[in-house]
Amino acid sequence: EDPMDPAQKQGKGRSHSQRDELQRPGTSIPTESIQADDVLRILREFLRDFDKLRSEGSPREIQDVRDNSKDREYWESLAHVIPERTLKLWDALGAALLEYHKVLSRRSELFSEVTTLQRQNS
Repeated sequence: EDPMDPAQKQGKGRSHSQRDELQRPGTSIPTESIQADDVLRILREFLRDFDKLRSEGSPREIQDVRDNSKDREYWESLAHVIPERTLKLWDALGAALLEYHKVLSRRSELFSEVTTLQRQNS
């Protein structure tokens, strides 16, 4: 470290991460040339503009304009998108697959027993 170096004097009292430029994660190329000291000022400007946008119109006003008279009908129709016959078929297939899994598990156990008995016999 050189105490006479102006670059080191300027950064004195700041951590290394505060002097770094903001970078996209996983890259070494900075996407913006924003110093860490400028972040607070930029955030304040953003919040000031954001408050202006919020004061221009509230979401409640927009929501009041929307016609929601057919919402209940819409959601009830979505509850019956899959026909009852198809649901019963899927339930039967699910039960059959569980039974098939039990059969395969039992066959695996029996296969292990047979292998053990063959070793004992030989």
